[in-house]
Amino acid sequence: MFTQVWTTSPLYFDVYYGQPYYATPLALTNEDLLMGDWAKGYAGSEEASWYYAVMPSGDVTVPCLAESWELTDAETMVFKIRQGVHFFNKPPTNGRELTADDVVFTLNRMWDSKVSLHATAWPRDKYIESITAPDKWTVVIKCKPGKTGEVYDNGCNYAKIIPHEVVDEYGDMNKWENVCGTGPFMLTNYVQDSSLTFERNPDYWMNDPLHPDNQLPYLDGVKWLIIPDLSTRMAALRTAKVDHLGALNWEDTESIIKTSPELKYVEYPGASPVGIHMRVDKPEIPIHDINVRRALFLAIDNQAILDEYFVGHAEMLTWPIMPTPEFADIYVSLDKLPESTSELFEYHPDKARQLLAEAGYPDGFKTSVVCTATDADLLSIIKAYWDDIGVDLEIDVREYGAYTSIYSEKSHEEMIIGSMSATVPFKFARIAPGLRSTLSMNEDELISEAYAECLANYFNEPERRQIMRNIVPHILAQCYILVPPTPSGFTLWQPWVKNYHGEALVGYYGTFGTFAKHIWVDQDLKLEMTGKR
Repeated sequence: MFTQVWTTSPLYFDVYYGQPYYATPLALTNEDLLMGDWAKGYAGSEEASWYYAVMPSGDVTVPCLAESWELTDAETMVFKIRQGVHFFNKPPTNGRELTADDVVFTLNRMWDSKVSLHATAWPRDKYIESITAPDKWTVVIKCKPGKTGEVYDNGCNYAKIIPHEVVDEYGDMNKWENVCGTGPFMLTNYVQDSSLTFERNPDYWMNDPLHPDNQLPYLDGVKWLIIPDLSTRMAALRTAKVDHLGALNWEDTESIIKTSPELKYVEYPGASPVGIHMRVDKPEIPIHDINVRRALFLAIDNQAILDEYFVGHAEMLTWPIMPTPEFADIYVSLDKLPESTSELFEYHPDKARQLLAEAGYPDGFKTSVVCTATDADLLSIIKAYWDDIGVDLEIDVREYGAYTSIYSEKSHEEMIIGSMSATVPFKFARIAPGLRSTLSMNEDELISEAYAECLANYFNEPERRQIMRNIVPHILAQCYILVPPTPSGFTLWQPWVKNYHGEALVGYYGTFGTFAKHIWVDQDLKLEMTGKR
């Protein structure tokens, strides 16, 4: 049994009611058409880290419930469904074989829902022409013109396949007892706000990609403990009540390993950079002027923030592309940027004052940033730097509900701080003109063109990646979003957890915890170290 921690209970057990990310148990019980390739991670060729919710490229994606697929024309995808895959041997399927009809049923059901992520973010009438099964093992998805890439992303990597019998029998799959899939583990118990228990699926179809003679999963079972309180989670790891704990900062990690030096851990650039989004659609406010925005960048000592505030455990440049193995060929480091852009991450207060004077603000100006209490400390540091050049920053702290309303309605007067999307760069989230997540309100034609070109070249991976790499210097040079150094994240695990390297998921959103099917627990070592198996 492998025990890990979750901070909240699942919101639901049926993705018909929302997005797969919040139906967390389905990561172990139900599967997608495609999946991330474990052999391309740190267990194998190290082409992917599997630390982040990265939409995996074709180079690190392998078939899952689909045995193969092809693009027969610009709007048509054809999938051959894997034979010999069975649903759980429990009512109402009783172990029957998966077919193309199950895939068609699931995808149509998700896109016909009024509340699922697929139906609301990628509406059927704008994205889907038809989803059909011409025979028992073939699925054909016909897309609206220009929408094939997004349908591929979310229909193949972000849609948990379920059997129609569950819906026929129970109306939906939203009771945990009714969860039925083809995955490596079966959900056998759920105690609200306490725990979830999974048992090994003895009929699971997949073998270890690095050791093909070994059937997966190795573990007899998995237990998720729901522990909202951080100190309680840390205590559970120290006392070996759990085998794994992720999403920690350096201070918490240091505290744990001081008393438990035997623990293994990995440090990685944090998955959620924050950025100060500056409105550029209001000519009457100072930050409309790019030289004012440059001044605000140059006035901040990012190296001091990295060294002192984050105690060295941070990354200077994490957006618009995260420095991970998945993006090693397109990440543009500071030393590869034009000097006028790389200096934006350096400390030049005198140049900042000069730029403000040239822009007509020799005595500075007043501005404001909307935030929650979470980011208030970091903003206080930035405020102090801006005070030094005459810019008076009001830190407008809102409770989460009010903040979310302002964020979603884009009703901030000048600036708002929020999370960035550095692990899914090809979506151009937060930066492409016209997107609901673009809070700077920019109308940058070069960024729009690059976004359109990436969409048009979705299945031409080398071209798409080159387009993305080429636009990064321009995005950074425009100073639409100020992204301070990003603190590191840490994942810790017990030494008896084997074949593990810090992975969080093997694939995209909705696959958190899927690494569990590849790992095992050295029971002898655990007994030796704890006196318990």
